[in-house]
Order: sequence, then structure tokens, then C-alpha cells
Amino acid sequence: MPDNGSDAPRSVASQGDQCERIQAILAATADGLIVLDAAGCVELVNPAAATLLGHAVDNLLGEPVDVQSLFGLDEPLENGVAAEVEIAEPAHRVLLVRMNRVTGHDGMPAGHVISVHDITAEREAAVMKNEFVSMVSHELRTPLTSIKGYVDLIVDGDAGEINEIQREFLGIVQENSDRLVSLINDILDISRIESGRVHLRVEPLEMSEIIQGVADTFRAVAASADIELKCRVEEPLPRAAGDRDRIGQVLMNLVSNAIKYSPGGGSVTIEARQEGEEVVVSVSDTGIGIAPDDQERLFTKFYRVDSSLTRDIGGTGLGLSICKSVVELLGGDVGCDSEAGTGSTFWFSLPVASCEVVRKPELEGPLESAGGLVLVVDREPSTCDLIGTYLRKRGYEVEYAHDAEVAHGKALRLQPRAITLDVMLEDDDGFELLHQLKDDPRTRDIPVVVLSIVCDEGRSLRLGAANYLEKPIDQARLTRIVDDLVGGQEAPLVLVVDDDRAIVGAMSSMLRAKGFSVISAYDGQEAMAAIDEHRPALILLDLCMPVMDGYQVIQEVKSTEETRDIPIVVMTAHRIDRERTDLLAMAAEQLKKPFAVEDLVERVEQFLAEEG
Repeated sequence: MPDNGSDAPRSVASQGDQCERIQAILAATADGLIVLDAAGCVELVNPAAATLLGHAVDNLLGEPVDVQSLFGLDEPLENGVAAEVEIAEPAHRVLLVRMNRVTGHDGMPAGHVISVHDITAEREAAVMKNEFVSMVSHELRTPLTSIKGYVDLIVDGDAGEINEIQREFLGIVQENSDRLVSLINDILDISRIESGRVHLRVEPLEMSEIIQGVADTFRAVAASADIELKCRVEEPLPRAAGDRDRIGQVLMNLVSNAIKYSPGGGSVTIEARQEGEEVVVSVSDTGIGIAPDDQERLFTKFYRVDSSLTRDIGGTGLGLSICKSVVELLGGDVGCDSEAGTGSTFWFSLPVASCEVVRKPELEGPLESAGGLVLVVDREPSTCDLIGTYLRKRGYEVEYAHDAEVAHGKALRLQPRAITLDVMLEDDDGFELLHQLKDDPRTRDIPVVVLSIVCDEGRSLRLGAANYLEKPIDQARLTRIVDDLVGGQEAPLVLVVDDDRAIVGAMSSMLRAKGFSVISAYDGQEAMAAIDEHRPALILLDLCMPVMDGYQVIQEVKSTEETRDIPIVVMTAHRIDRERTDLLAMAAEQLKKPFAVEDLVERVEQFLAEEG
């Protein structure tokens, strides 16, 4: 018997056999392969590449090739980085292309290998899935809008008095319809994130305000579960860059989970601090804790820690996945620190807001501004009736339209003070109607609120919608938006600019109660962003503010032709900068802090009356 030890020579195929075997392997490979030599000339094209790219690619053998032009890429293909491309020849395909450098035995570059993977089927499946999710969500949310809306009206007593047993039963219906809406929203959020259709409004965030708002929302829930809810915010804390609604959603999810999984007598603590160029928010509980194996999968879709407690509580396992996706889209990170039996800390980080990130303040109409005609456009008669009921309760007259042609005609004829528009219309695309309304000088100034089942906020706002709401409709938010839009059309607009939020809040409330529209800004950059959107009748301006001070605002406003005639009333408690008194001379009036808000509002009324 021959020696088969490790030192014995191994038999190998001849060089010719090896080449044939390699050629056979390349021919059998489903992915396309193109081999370039060190000079960038094509050495090999396997049959799959010829099929995917067209047989004309065979003509490239031995020729230098421009990879960027070959695949129609906007930028050069980098080593090891995959790029997704669409081609129309020989058939429409979506390809994933990757180029990797080849290094010779001497360590020198020996060329490149380009792999081409056909992902057409995957992309078509993804499109079909998104269309299916949108269709199913539409078919579910349409009846849910009516179910939830009319049950809410009955509970509120709009259909007459109900007894306690009826109230209890209807409360169960409310609770479960809310759960169903939440489930559908989670599924839609995942679909939007995966398809890149998430609309984010990035602005500077005061995390202390968001934390306090979430804590106030859950305080009663925590107390009923015998959980102490605590907040700790590092001061001073820089503003974070993020989407206010989405970050509120993330924090509410984390706090809700912490309360659910903490035993009675425990505590939940919300903290915020700065770490380098990030703001870190954490939610700590004294609950059951999470094992290391489970922590690795916590933020994946549909994953839930398997225990008797989690089974009793229920849930979809989508919340943490959505949190992770939202935070990462905003440039942050998420994580969890926990040990089984000792509680958990969930945290997320956001970048510190740069000076380029500016909040665009919203207009708030007078508190008593309801009245006038609102045109409700929706293909579902029951939804029209529901929205009409909400608006009539608030004091508006209502007209209905169920298709684009009738809606356009009524808008021209009736000149409503506002329009609510569902973009899913029977005979026409609601977006086309929105475009027509904003393109016609006769209807251009009528504010349109888009009410939709699908997520098209970005497109709606680009086409000129004044605001956007998803169905099922929140009655309080709808009426507030319509109030602000209707009141903002006729009432004098005052821009209040001060970094002291308590002062701004007090002045805004008092001015709105007196019949003014108000925009609240907390620094000079926000003030200028507000002026770009809405021309105020008067500016109440603090001088000492971060980012952009009042002196700079005066200079900007008074040096621009379109705004130089806007009167400015300066409010300050600080010593006047003598080197900038020439700017103060451009102000209409100066008021020294402290002052009574009632006196200031009275002075504003007098001032605008004199100006008028």
C-alpha cells in the first residue's frame, strides 16, 4: 500500500483539465461574471453575463471597457460596493452589480471581477407586496374610519344620552378599534420604510419638551399600574436634529413597553444627555430584563421575547423595528442594555442640530375662528358625513363632493374657506385635482387639507396642500387645523420671536384670544423661515437670542424690499448694544421687560389700528 500520509504528493488534474473544469464552472454559474485584466481589458465573459447584458457583450473580449458606461451608472463603481441598475436590453431587468479587485501572488493588482446578479424577481415581488399592503390597508382603514368616528361621536353624546352599560360596551369597541388602527399603522410604517416612502421633517428638537409631553401622556397609565414615572434631563442640553412626530412615536413606544413589562411598585425613568455630537435619550425600567440571546434579535421585524408575560401582553413585534428604522433614517442609533431579572435600558441617539437645520413654525389662527363654508371631497359618502359632522359641531357650514369634476366646479362656484381632500377619488387622481386647484388663480388661495389613507404627505405638500392628515381622522386635530387655516386667512398675523418659551406661549395665547393669528418662533433663524412662508402684520422681537439674535433679524427684514415695511416692536430685558443702535432705530417701538402680557396685547391692538 502506498504511503498516504500528509507529506505524500497529491494527484492533480492536468493544466488543460483544470482550464476545462473552470470554464464549465463559469458556464454553469447563474450570476454573470466579467473578468478584466490589469489594463482594464475584458478577459472573460461567462454565458450568464452575455444573457443578462445581451450577446453584444461578447464583442468586448480583448477590448478596454468603461464600466460606468457599460452599466449606465451615474458614478464610477467602487471596489467592493454593490450598485443597483436597470437595463432595457435585451429585456427589462434590475441588476445588482459589484466589482472586486483581483490581487496577484506578488501582491500587485491583477485586474477586476465584475459580478452581475439578476434581482428583477425580487424587486417585482417587493412592488407587489407594497401594492398589496396598500390595497389591504385601504380596504381596512376605510371602514375603520367610519367605525371609529361614529363610535366616538356616540360616546361623546352626539347621538343622545347613553347609559353606563352602553358606555362600557362602546368603550370596548373604541379600545379594540384603536388597537386595530395601531396594528395597521405599524404594518404600513414598515412598508413605507422598506420602500423609501417615509416623509421626514427634520428640525431642531427640544428633547426636554418631547420627553415631558410623553411623560404627561403616560402618567395616568403608569399610576394605574403602580409604576413611578421619572424624568431626568441634563442641562444645558443642545437641540437634536429629528422629526418631532416620529421621535415622539419612538419615545412613546419605548415608554409604553417599559410600563407594560415592569411589575407594580417599580419605576420607569426617561433620561436625556449629550454625548459628544449626539443627544442620547434612554428609557430604563425595573422589569423582567432580557437575556443576551433575545437582545440580539430585539429590533428585527415581528420578533418578541417569548415568556408568559409577553404572551399575556400581546403585540405585533413591529414597534422596536420601526423605532430602529426611524432613528437610523435620522442619522442616529438605537440599542438595549439589559440583564434577565434586573430591568432594561433602551436608548436612542440623534445628531446635535446644526445651524443649517431650522424649524418652520406653523401658523395658529384665532381661538374663536370657526365659521364659513368647508368643501369636503371624498368618494365615500359615509366618510363625508363623518367629516361633515365634525366640522358642523365646530360651527362650519359643509358642502360635499365625491369626484374631482364636481369638486372643482363647487370650489370655483362656492369659494369655500377651506377644502378637505381625499386623494383617492373614483374618476380621477386627487393629486391632479390638487394641482388644478393650486394652478387656477380663482382657487389658488383656498387652503387644502389632504386626508388620506395612503402615505403621500411629501407629494401633497409639494403640490401646495396646506396640511396633511392620515385616516382614521383625529377629530380634534382636524378641527384645529381647519380653525388655524380659516382664521389665518383674515385675522391680522403677529410673529412672536423670543427664546423664552413661557413668554412666547403666554403672548400667543392672549393674542389668539383677542382675535389675532400667531406664529411662534424661538430664535432669529426660525423667525426668518416663518417670514418666508407667511408675511406678518407685526413682529414682536426679543433681541438676545441664540443662533441668530434680534439685531440680525432687524437687519435682514429691513434690508429686503418685500419685508422692509413690516413694523417691528422690540422687547428686551438686556442692556442695548450701543454699537448697534442704528439697527434699533429701524424698529417701530421698544418695550422693556418685564411687562404684563395683557398690556402688551393691548398695545399691539392699538399699534395695528394706527397702522391700519
